Amino acid sequence: MPPKWCKREINPLKITHSNMIEKITTKKELAALEAAIKAASEAAMQHANTEDGGTSNFDTCVLGVAIPKHLREQTSLRLFKCTWGLHRGWYFVHDIPHLGQGNMRTRMAEAACNSLRAAGYRASVSYNID
Repeated sequence: MPPKWCKREINPLKITHSNMIEKITTKKELAALEAAIKAASEAAMQHANTEDGGTSNFDTCVLGVAIPKHLREQTSLRLFKCTWGLHRGWYFVHDIPHLGQGNMRTRMAEAACNSLRAAGYRASVSYNID
């Protein structure tokens, strides 16, 4: 619950950690994740030809889901584990497009993140400036 003085909605999607998918254990769950990432890519691409001003950045969508090695080896997804920073242990999802270098890249990362969250996955945006 935000403080009384805060007028901004902190959690507009009404997501709590208790209802988020945090672990993939079966091929069926892996297939659902692949479909969610494809939908997130399409959501990101809706912002592909928008204004790209602002500061150069490396903003990207990250996924906080545990995937056992035997399932990671069976997927065509390009997942790279974050080894440092706030999202340590999460995955950079290289299959989500990263076009532009400023505001467009930020909008694309946020659209992908919102799509994955709406599908029930623990996702965030890793904001990194150049």
